Amino acid sequence: MNTQEPLSLKDLQSRYPYQFQDPELGIAMAKGWVVVFTQLCADVDQVLGQDKRGFHWSQVKEKFGSARFYFQFKGRKPDLRLDIQMPGGVLSQVVPFERRIRTDQDRSFEQVNTEIRRLAMQAEMATRLVCLVCGKEGSQDVDVGYSLVLCPEHRAQRQQPSGLPDFWDNLLDEKDKAAREQQRLKSVAELERILAKHKKDDEV
Repeated sequence: MNTQEPLSLKDLQSRYPYQFQDPELGIAMAKGWVVVFTQLCADVDQVLGQDKRGFHWSQVKEKFGSARFYFQFKGRKPDLRLDIQMPGGVLSQVVPFERRIRTDQDRSFEQVNTEIRRLAMQAEMATRLVCLVCGKEGSQDVDVGYSLVLCPEHRAQRQQPSGLPDFWDNLLDEKDKAAREQQRLKSVAELERILAKHKKDDEV
């Protein structure tokens, strides 16, 4: 049951900063998943309690039309995740990383890890039923290229020349921002060089 007010990725990062530290592969959330992911972040925070155990989202992305919420704990290897497209749908399986349970602390960690994994997969299942664009009830659309979960309205819009509106909310860290700004400045400099060359040629 969703009890949390939907939040943007930036808002979620402000509320749960530890969950968004150093994502290895990036955080990209479809706007239609905002209710599901907001609730997931709140549930994870409650499971962790005071001891956050170095938890963070390593990647949030779309795969086969629905969400994938990958996470890690600092200093511990993550479980292996397998997703296979089958004729009847997507088969998802988690292969737990083999860890020796030697202490009560190890046992406590495994309990937390198992519960968060259950919550994440439950949230992923929920995104199979909602439109990526708006969050309304949706179903898989495979008529035009890549498989996406869409409501009837956005399924029809996808057929139009204009296509779907931008529905991604991306969370960029400082390195990403710096790299993009550097690329922007490089592009501007190249454009100015080309314009200056054309101007010089015209003057000759």
